[in-house]
Formats: sequence, structure tokens, C-alpha cells
Amino acid sequence: MSYAAEYDKGEGIHFERVLRRLGHEVTAVNSSCHSESSISSEGTTLGFRPEVDIDKVICHVGRADLFLYVEPLGLIPYRLEHSPIPTACVISDVHRNLAARQTLSLLFDNVFLYQRSYLRKFKKHAEANVHWFPWSCDLAVFRDLGCRRDIDVAFVGQLFEANSQRRRILSQLSAIVRVNDQRKYLQAEIPGIYSRAKVVINMPIGNDLNARVFEAISCGAMLLTRAGADGQDALFSAGHHYVTYDSDTDLIEKVRYYLAHEQERLAIAQAGHAEVLKHHSLELRLKDLLVKIAESPSNGAPARRLSRRELIKTYAAIHERNGNVDALLALAAKQEDALNRFTLIRMGAKSVVRRVLLSW
Repeated sequence: MSYAAEYDKGEGIHFERVLRRLGHEVTAVNSSCHSESSISSEGTTLGFRPEVDIDKVICHVGRADLFLYVEPLGLIPYRLEHSPIPTACVISDVHRNLAARQTLSLLFDNVFLYQRSYLRKFKKHAEANVHWFPWSCDLAVFRDLGCRRDIDVAFVGQLFEANSQRRRILSQLSAIVRVNDQRKYLQAEIPGIYSRAKVVINMPIGNDLNARVFEAISCGAMLLTRAGADGQDALFSAGHHYVTYDSDTDLIEKVRYYLAHEQERLAIAQAGHAEVLKHHSLELRLKDLLVKIAESPSNGAPARRLSRRELIKTYAAIHERNGNVDALLALAAKQEDALNRFTLIRMGAKSVVRRVLLSW
């Protein structure tokens, strides 16, 4: 399984833990063996050069039944189009940078998306190889810690620009109720914040159904989230498992209401918590993922049918986006055509600039 262990974010660390808990042998691979996750791992990460071939990865591990790539970043070996074992990717923020993620998906036999409404956007795959994979939680991590709920309203996430909705709402709420400190939290800190919260508010970007929905409910808080998020109504019942708002004013009014009506708030929080425990654990999601891979048509990656020129273009676009400068330069060194080499070197330079600007 490939995921970026050097960042304290992403689902990869949870996937690894839960797959091991389910009895599977898991080898975590990455372009670095360094890990800075605040969630403890149950194994070590093998580091490979970014330009390594999938055959060498499998040979080093010894054997494997599946190569699973979990966004963001992580190791993307070359020659995935010739992989002797099934490949699959779990793609997150398709509502942002969709084109880059469509390109990434070409390398994998099966594609799993957190956002249901984007399934038909991945048309180069057969329909049977593209799957909805809603967010979920490792309930051993995201759970009610039994804390005193001394925070009225909690929000954990990016605040964006000075006049963003998130900053505006949190400023208004801070003037009337107790809100958690707005700072960057490590993953390991989030369950503690949500376990202290009476209400967790969710202000999603676009219409996405995000991890915060499941994390908040898993920790026993009442979730207040925007109405109509992608697939939300298929998994939960509004007014029973969580509460929705449809405007900034409505959000503020419902915070006031549910803080004043404790029994109603607790009943909704408890119903949501029970629903997550029964239907939305990461164990259940990953069991379903493995079943779908086993039942899907084999060799489903469009890359298995691309020309060499198209493959080079695909790998180059992915590595440029992910800041894998070494992989781009190694690919350029293998090119006999001077124009191809120049194009890849130029993409490498662009990737350097991206890394500098984003502080990667």
C-alpha cells in the first residue's frame, strides 16, 4: 500500500492499521521511509526511489495480491500498466483539481471515489471499475473519549482567506459561545477536540461529503452541516442522525437552539453515533473495497492500453503535479528524443517551483 507517511494527514495510516486488524499482511511503501504521522503505525514504511518499477517493488516485498494507492502523494511506481497484480487507487478531493485526478486514475485498474456524483467523470474506465467509497473512520481512533463537553462549538479545518465564510461564521460564534482555538491540529488531537464539543459545525467546500462528517459523529458530538452534500442523504437521515443548515443565519440560529435544547441535541448525537458504529466503520469500507476489486473486470487500467508516448505524458503529468522532480529527471534521462527530454526537464523545473511555493 502506497501513501505519504511523511505527512500528518491523509487516510493511509488508518487504512494500514485497519487492514492489519482485519488479518491482512500490509507493506507500506513510499518515496521516503520517514514518517511524521501523529497516529502511530503498526509497521514500517519501505522507501523507494520515485522512479522505481512496480516489478522491483513486488520483488522486494516478496509477493503481493494488490497494489493500493491512497491519496494524497505517496509512491507511484513506473510500469503500473504492466503490473502483474491488480492495482487500485482511492482518490479524495475530486471537486478540486479534477483533471489531475482523472489523469492519475488512468494507471489503476480500480478507482474508488469519496464523492458519489463524480463517478461518471471517470469515463475512460469501465463503469464496473469505478466505485463510490464514502468517507469513514477508524473507530479505534475517532471515538468518544468520555471527556466533559466544555466546548460549545468545534470546527477543525482550514480557514482560508480573511473574508471566507469559515472565518466569518467562527468570528460570529466566538462572540456568543465557546469555540475551540482555531489553529492547526495534528490528527491525533482531533478526537479530543470533538469529544469535548457539544456541536461540531461543518462548512464543506463545494458540495462535498467530507471526513469531518464522520469524525464528528464518531466522537459523539452533534453534527451541524450544510444541507445537500454529495451522498449525505444516502448514508444518514437529516434531523435524526445530524442537523442541516441552509444559510449562515440558519447555522447561527440552530447553534443557539441546540445548545439551549440539550435533550434534543443529545438524542441526535447518540443516534448518529450508533449509525456510524453500525454502518460506517473503516473496517466495513475496506472489506467492501476488497470485494469490489475481486469482482471487477481485471486489467481495467486505461494505461494498460496506452501508447508509449501517451504513457510518458501520463507519468510526467502526475509526477509534475506531485512534485516528484527526481522521477521527472530520471524519465527524461531515458528519452532518446531531444524534444521529449527538454519537455520533461521543463516540467521538472515547474515541479521545483510548485514545491517551493507550497513549502513541500
